[in-house]
Amino acid sequence: MGWRTRFFGPAFTILILAITACGAAATATPSTTGTSAAPAEERVLKIAMTFLDEPPDPYQAGWLAVPTGLAETLFRLGDNLKPEPWLATGATQIDPTIWEITLREGVKFHNGVVMDAAKVKGSLDLALERRPGTRVLLDIDRIEVKDPSTVIIITNSPNPTLPGLLTNQNTSIADPDTVPASPEDSAERAAMTGPYKLVSFTADQSMKVVAHTDYWQGTPAVDRIEYVAFTQSDTRLIALQSGDVDISVNLSPQGAVVVGNDSSLEVRTAPPSGMLFMFLNHESPAMQDSLVRRAIAIAVDREAMSEGVADGNAVPAKSMFPPGFLSCQNVAGYTYDPEAARQLLADAGYQDQNGDGIVEKDGKPLELILQTYPEQPLLPPMLEAFQSMLRDIGVGAKVQIVEWTLASQGGYDLFGYSNGTITTGDPQWALTRQYLTGGDENRGNFSNAKVDELIGRLSGAADPAQRQQIACEALQAGQDEVALIPVMFPNRLYGISDSVDWTSGPHAAQLYFIDHLIGLK
Repeated sequence: MGWRTRFFGPAFTILILAITACGAAATATPSTTGTSAAPAEERVLKIAMTFLDEPPDPYQAGWLAVPTGLAETLFRLGDNLKPEPWLATGATQIDPTIWEITLREGVKFHNGVVMDAAKVKGSLDLALERRPGTRVLLDIDRIEVKDPSTVIIITNSPNPTLPGLLTNQNTSIADPDTVPASPEDSAERAAMTGPYKLVSFTADQSMKVVAHTDYWQGTPAVDRIEYVAFTQSDTRLIALQSGDVDISVNLSPQGAVVVGNDSSLEVRTAPPSGMLFMFLNHESPAMQDSLVRRAIAIAVDREAMSEGVADGNAVPAKSMFPPGFLSCQNVAGYTYDPEAARQLLADAGYQDQNGDGIVEKDGKPLELILQTYPEQPLLPPMLEAFQSMLRDIGVGAKVQIVEWTLASQGGYDLFGYSNGTITTGDPQWALTRQYLTGGDENRGNFSNAKVDELIGRLSGAADPAQRQQIACEALQAGQDEVALIPVMFPNRLYGISDSVDWTSGPHAAQLYFIDHLIGLK
């Protein structure tokens, strides 16, 4: 039986179609009594999320604080995925290592205090202090206040892409006077600048936010947003169908079909930007052999994954960047070639000596531990399909569903994961996080001197053509060593009720979700 038949039969669809709505959306509307209008009831938007596993600290968990409308950065990615001003109004590079950043006037923190250059300097200093990965990424020497609406950022080396790097979610701006003195204490209660401010947070359960009525872009469209966490996409779908939530994030492709067939619901699709891939544990004995790593990388049928696992809602990933983001004519991606993979294993000394279908070396079978987490609905079936593909080249594998944080703690050979790679609009961000020794998202502990040297050169290259050449060289060097194994770039699928007013729709970068305009009809 093929891997498609085993994992994508009709059972799931039959199960979901059997689910019936058990309630109506709890959307309050104003009412009147007699000749006097009663106070309008609170307008509450309810959203089913995949993750609420850590407090929305603007420096440690900006990935949660920004998309939920709590935090903002100096710059953000526009619809064309190029950096544009947000809390800043512009940036001028006045010297290879000196940037002048002008700030937006009239921005108030959640505590009513006005944002100025001193506050921004204090916040960025804390961002560098509280997260080492941010310090490595930005490579800032110091920050100075020029005047109340201007900060000067001095970098250790020439940095022509600093505005793009300042779109990094962990550089969110908060009033430094509201941040705990100890870096060990979460800054979730810090006064940020977004359209909503935190009311309560319970890890892995719920988060409530209320409108920031002094928000600089205007009064938010709803009074309150309630987020609830469901790790399983099926549960998020059921919550949407029952009316318990108004928006469900990250539906499975099969769930999106169900939503599309419901006249009271709608599917919104964001184009591919985040990558589904596998970390290799470079400290695992089996993964330390480059021939084995290469064999595994070319054992992945990415076309089949995109069509079968993602039901056509993805594009194959031959590198860490989606098509069109970085043009590298001479970079060779991973091409599916099971016969070549078998030969690489043989070259590494692996043979099936006992005829059980699994290759051995020195009497020990090549059996791998594959781990992933359930919140991204495509990851578990992706690893199950990969398990069958590995078996086809003579490699045994066991799939384990665990918490996503275990990707940083070893105990596996490969770990299925999801990450954005285009957040700053420049390849340096992802290359630094994923490939650099000690990088912020280098969870498999990849380390290579050539790759590190190339990324170091990239950070100081100003000429666009030169930057592209170095980025392509770094990408190829990392792929030559199989730093990680890209699989596909999936569409991000949202289910919304017909009561939701979301005229702008989802942004390609999942970092930008809730703004002051999204509301209820």
